[in-house]
Amino acid sequence: KKNADKKVCICLFQFPPDKGNVGTAAYLDVFGSIYAVMEKMKADGYTIDDLPADIEALQKSILEDPLQQFSMADLNVEYRMSVDEYERLCPYAEDLRENW
Repeated sequence: KKNADKKVCICLFQFPPDKGNVGTAAYLDVFGSIYAVMEKMKADGYTIDDLPADIEALQKSILEDPLQQFSMADLNVEYRMSVDEYERLCPYAEDLRENW
C-alpha cells in the first residue's frame, strides 16, 4: 500500500482516566513527540488532513476536544445490563467469578 492509503492510530496515554492527565508521562515531551511523528508522516506521504500549526495547537486541540469534557467510561458504554441478565447470557459466569 502507498502511505497515503494506510491507516494509523496514535494512542495517547491518560492515567488515571478522567482526571485531566491526557498526554502526561514523566520526563517525556508527549505532544512534541506526537507532533514530530505527524510531521514526518506527512512528509513521507501519509494523509494528515488537519496538522495543527505547532505543538501548542496540537495540545490545545486534544485537551479542548469536547469529548474530554465527559467521562470516557460513559462514552464507551453501548448497553448496560443487570447481573441477572449477564448471568443468563453468559453460561460460564460462575466459572469466571470463581477464578476472578
